[in-house]
Amino acid sequence: MKHLFFFLSAFFPLSLLAQDNTCSCSQVMEKLITKIETEYPGFAHKTIDYSSYKTLKNNLLNQSHAANNEACRRILKQYTDFFKDPHLWVGTNGTPFSAPGNTEIQSLEIDLPDFKNKINQTKDEYEGIWTNENYVFGVKKTGSIEHTGFIIDSKYPQWKSKNIKFKLLPNGTFEYALLDGTIKRGDYRLLDKSILYLEDVSVTLVKQTPKPVLNKLQIEEKIRALNGFYFKSVTPKTALLKLPSMEQKYLATIDSLIENNKSLLENSENLIIDLRGNPGGTTDSYQKLLPYISGKIIRNTGAEFLATQTYIDQLEKYKKTLDQNTDTKGLDAKIKVLKEHLGNFVNFNKDGDLPYYDEKVEVASKSPKHIIILANKMTGSSAEYFLFIAKQSKKVKIFGKPSYGALDYGNAFLTDLDCGYQVFLPTYRALRLPDYPIDNIGIQPDIYLENTVKDWVTFAVDYLEN
Repeated sequence: MKHLFFFLSAFFPLSLLAQDNTCSCSQVMEKLITKIETEYPGFAHKTIDYSSYKTLKNNLLNQSHAANNEACRRILKQYTDFFKDPHLWVGTNGTPFSAPGNTEIQSLEIDLPDFKNKINQTKDEYEGIWTNENYVFGVKKTGSIEHTGFIIDSKYPQWKSKNIKFKLLPNGTFEYALLDGTIKRGDYRLLDKSILYLEDVSVTLVKQTPKPVLNKLQIEEKIRALNGFYFKSVTPKTALLKLPSMEQKYLATIDSLIENNKSLLENSENLIIDLRGNPGGTTDSYQKLLPYISGKIIRNTGAEFLATQTYIDQLEKYKKTLDQNTDTKGLDAKIKVLKEHLGNFVNFNKDGDLPYYDEKVEVASKSPKHIIILANKMTGSSAEYFLFIAKQSKKVKIFGKPSYGALDYGNAFLTDLDCGYQVFLPTYRALRLPDYPIDNIGIQPDIYLENTVKDWVTFAVDYLEN
């Protein structure tokens, strides 16, 4: 059985809520608690230390009685954060609440006219004026160990001139302030001294001053390569497939990309699949790849679904969106079983209640001999499951860093609470638990690439061919 995984990045600012100011936070809190305690598949496992959970719950309930909207968001988020599940969050307008922001935005003491006049003379490859669609940044070396990115101009009124937006640290990592002041950390790359890419927040900056090495067309091509789907030869022996997402809306794009490049799949000695920054989507997205990368059998993790009326309602709602010619017998049978087992876990494995199921693959007659998959900590959900099953192939190695870690509980849906609040709630738990957890740990690479490796593709090609 194929599963649909959802993954939503936490890099959102606090939403502007369309909520009733007279709404009772305690009412929302009580409904959220009931929802989690009766419909969250991980509740029993996550509350083994029940006394800690009960203490937190009671404290937050007490706080909720006098909470305004801002305090209520914090209380609700603190409750769902207790479970440490990337697929479980509370928010509004389809957006999770972020952590409390940094209330004191720092500014850099700098003479802006003097900086602009002198920056053309710098020999430092990071110093200069950089832009994207939202900001004009100045980047200046501060001290001897880091570079500071500060605002010159911003489309957002909360960010003023000279405010510090990010710092580049000498170990290849950055600190970046989101719209609400929340600090995110990750890795950065400098491409051809012209493009600065903060990959863990998907921020791309283009150098304006001093003049970049690349011309405008070359920069646009590089940015498309960073953010787009493509399949190409990088050497006569090695092909590169870039998949930045596995979301349902890109399914046709991925299928056609693979279908139109079968000659590369069949005739390349080596294949690199770049999944860096891929947040997941649906497992359907990589089915056409399996004959070229896997063996005859894939051993899949089994899962059991918690039968709830909410899940049944979601499936029936989904059924109404299908074309009238679509065969719904399988879906109808699933809904029927869920209705018969409300409140209990259901294993839809056709082979019985086994914790796994074997998937037979018709292996392609011609395929790459060696395959490297590039992954980082922003490779999540169904992209992680691809890593999980790809590792079973003798000819596959994973290079990079541990993936995001959002795979233990999945098939999540957005459900309305009272007063405009929403909860994003998984419907199943993986049957490899508790022996083999992946949430907040990630799929581990076969070869770890530290920050001294600036070009992962070049590193992978060198590994494959030399």
